[in-house]
Amino acid sequence: MTIQIKIKEIKDLRSLPKFTYILAILTALGMSTGLYRLYAGLGATTNLSTVFPWGVWISFDLTMVAFSGAAFTLAALVYIFHQHDLHAAMRPTVLFGLLGYSSVLVILFFDLGRFDRFWHFLVYPNLTSALFEVSWCIAIYTTILIFEFSPVIFERFNNQKALSIIAKITIPFVIAGITLSSMHQSSLGALFVIMKPRVHPLWYSILTPEFFLTSSLFAGISTIIIGSYLSIWMYGKTLPQKVIEKLGILMPWLLGFYFIIKIGELIFTHELNLLFTSGIFSVLYLTEMVIGVIIPLILFSMKKVRTNRQSSVIAATFVAIGVILNRFDISWFTLKPLNGVTYFPSWIEVSLLIGVFSGVLLVYTLLAHFFPVFSETMGVEKKPEEKFSPSQVMEPSIGD
Repeated sequence: MTIQIKIKEIKDLRSLPKFTYILAILTALGMSTGLYRLYAGLGATTNLSTVFPWGVWISFDLTMVAFSGAAFTLAALVYIFHQHDLHAAMRPTVLFGLLGYSSVLVILFFDLGRFDRFWHFLVYPNLTSALFEVSWCIAIYTTILIFEFSPVIFERFNNQKALSIIAKITIPFVIAGITLSSMHQSSLGALFVIMKPRVHPLWYSILTPEFFLTSSLFAGISTIIIGSYLSIWMYGKTLPQKVIEKLGILMPWLLGFYFIIKIGELIFTHELNLLFTSGIFSVLYLTEMVIGVIIPLILFSMKKVRTNRQSSVIAATFVAIGVILNRFDISWFTLKPLNGVTYFPSWIEVSLLIGVFSGVLLVYTLLAHFFPVFSETMGVEKKPEEKFSPSQVMEPSIGD
């Protein structure tokens, strides 16, 4: 019996996608540099300084938090607005949100000068600090995401008692999660409101918290749409096109609202001329808005785009690029240097970042392979010894 179990485990491991082993190597290398950073300190391993205490790690965190907003956005649609036909996307999305937030916590741990005091915010509260609120919200929301994902674990081990208990208390936890996530999404924007001397006028606004919250909503939806496409190649599973179409209908409204308040704020503050007189900053801002807002706004307004899988993914990719540009612009590219000091990440910073991101993909792949993460999604038609393509997706029914 023991021999049979071991043989089965070996076969399961061999059935993993080949890229899994590449991800494992990258994760190990990244974590090795991370251990060296903990040993040698920030000064010897990074290009961070008192002028630029935030670097590429924080830009990554801001970006990952935005995309991980997919979890609270979808939870709100399913459990609060009763769009239950979107439930098929819940498990893969919650898993991505959980791993996304976990990667943020890992990066923050390495980013702390005194990493051994990472727990201090729990017992030494600074109630006037925006970072205190962000830290608590992210920590608690990550715990709630573990709860939301736990049915996948209990289902794998057929623990019906635990599943019934979780089902009874899901709604209160989901509401708490949505509230906490909304709070810290906007609070991350508030951090830049108090950085007025450093933030370029094109990006500085007292509405930055609202910008961050709104952009996290369409960033989350774009994550779900792109993920539904990538899961075809990686796991042979996907979402019905009707689900993608329904999510796509929301995009023009969110993108349109974001565009109006962004441009409206520039008009109200008499800074609209900066769009064309700020040199490279004008280029960055216009690129961010055209690629990430205007183009996908037009595309998602077309029914023929929303009803086509490939077109939907292209439109969502434009949104994702725009969100990445926005987070990196405001937190790094456009920050004013002081006393001639500039910043560019060291190879250790980049290596650790690659390792953490690879770790997210690795853990996601392993959990998706061994647990019923995609149990509510659709399979993809695939003949033996034949590769599949997105055009072979089976649309008629939902279920494994």
